[in-house]
Amino acid sequence: MKNKKNLSVIIWMATLITIGAIIGSFTKPEISAWYSTLNRSPFTPPNYIFPIAWTILYGMIGACGSIIWHARSSQTVKLMKILYIIQLVLNWSWTPLFFNYHLVGLSLFVLCCMDSVVGLLIWLAYRKIKLASLLLIPYLFWILFATYLNAYIWQHTS
Repeated sequence: MKNKKNLSVIIWMATLITIGAIIGSFTKPEISAWYSTLNRSPFTPPNYIFPIAWTILYGMIGACGSIIWHARSSQTVKLMKILYIIQLVLNWSWTPLFFNYHLVGLSLFVLCCMDSVVGLLIWLAYRKIKLASLLLIPYLFWILFATYLNAYIWQHTS
């Protein structure tokens, strides 16, 4: 049984890392053609940091998903699954909205929604599945930082 759970965690992690990499690969042309021309915050990390951070975060998000999906079913766990899916949809929609369609304001709104959903998911998981909650805390900090970076661009875009 434990080997099945370990395999599930690995599959979840690998799947989310792969999906993140695929979505991220579509942004490469826009990073040099559009993103590099934006007025960005002085706190914006170098571009090479983003794929490293997201690989680690998607691994943690994947592990969290596996843990939630293996939890004993309850109303709280059902709500956590819904929130988990919502945050993934928001996460995966942000990249094309921002980089491909240049919808900086809508992207900011998506990030604010994602911040709220992930925060609520952490709060719910902390009572029921503490490890899932703890795995999401670095993700929340990163997307809050991303919200700041996106807001800075939105505010300084003419």
